[in-house]
Amino acid sequence: MDILLLFLFAAGVLNFLGGVLAVISWPLVRRRYGRKPGDKNNRKVSVIIPSKGNIQLEYFEEQDYNNYEVIVVVDSEEEKREVENRVRSRKTKVIVADTYEGCSGKNAALLTGIKEADGEIFVFADDDIKPHKKWLRYLVAGTSNGCSTTYRWYFKNPLLCVWNAAIAAIMFYERFAFCWGGSTAIKRTVFEEADVEKIWKNEIVDDLTLTKALKKKGFSIKFVPQAMVESEEEKEIFKWMSKEFAWIKCYFPSLWSLALFLNIGMRISNIAGIIVLPFHPFIGLLLLSSFLFDFVRGWQEYRTFITLMEYPCSRFIHPIYHVILRPVASFIISYSILSSAFIKKVEWGGREYIIPKVSLQRKF
Repeated sequence: MDILLLFLFAAGVLNFLGGVLAVISWPLVRRRYGRKPGDKNNRKVSVIIPSKGNIQLEYFEEQDYNNYEVIVVVDSEEEKREVENRVRSRKTKVIVADTYEGCSGKNAALLTGIKEADGEIFVFADDDIKPHKKWLRYLVAGTSNGCSTTYRWYFKNPLLCVWNAAIAAIMFYERFAFCWGGSTAIKRTVFEEADVEKIWKNEIVDDLTLTKALKKKGFSIKFVPQAMVESEEEKEIFKWMSKEFAWIKCYFPSLWSLALFLNIGMRISNIAGIIVLPFHPFIGLLLLSSFLFDFVRGWQEYRTFITLMEYPCSRFIHPIYHVILRPVASFIISYSILSSAFIKKVEWGGREYIIPKVSLQRKF
């Protein structure tokens, strides 16, 4: 029993120290990322957007950036005509995706768009985002080291918003930053040096394979919170969350394994804390500390993103949701990671794909 209590005490101390470090890091994050990136607006940018025809073009055509083009890539001539009827800028052109046998429809669309692109910088975007007018300026300014990315934000569903904030917070740690397919900018020279075009021709996923190629070549990925964008909310939230982690398991198994170990370990320690609390209150509180710190983390995440993002404060949900739901989000993340271990195939863009065998790459 003494050995068990010692083990629980040690686990509790680790939980507590991890929580303290996480909380005190947020002021440093805000200071480091608080300076808004600037750009001279003169580098030619090609914004490439795979679309099913539901794109809201005004968000892309009215950017506060002078030298750019918008290339919308659709699946059919019918979709092309429908989108062209809504084009309001000479910057925008709509094309039909070429056929590629070995990759996903999205990768085929991106590859088709690249062949039409004139820019020295590529920006890959999803058609369901609603970027603010400075989105492109901020994103392009972050490409000094080759590649920059940002992340989505949800303004309506409180649980989805808090969960998303917890995931987005990971992007502040450079080692774990990844290219988000919904909004990523990359220099053409870097794209070519990393041989991404060849990789995409044989892959299903765009963003994680791009991340993998860049990290293999030693390029850094800069997270630009000022460029974060509003996104359409997912309908099947839990299924979608698990799918996201299933792709990480495929392309970055070491990162997925670490996330599984840490998240499940903390959730088990929280449950153990509840059991131990009546008999050994101090040890119980230590084991519960990661759960309790989540309330503080929720507030810190809210404060950080509302400070760094370009959207007005009135758009954000009340901070009490972040405080109350943040511990719930941690349990949901743990569930999503665990359930992703059993996912063998996913539906994406109206098509069904079998998840490939685990990648040989072990480091993120």
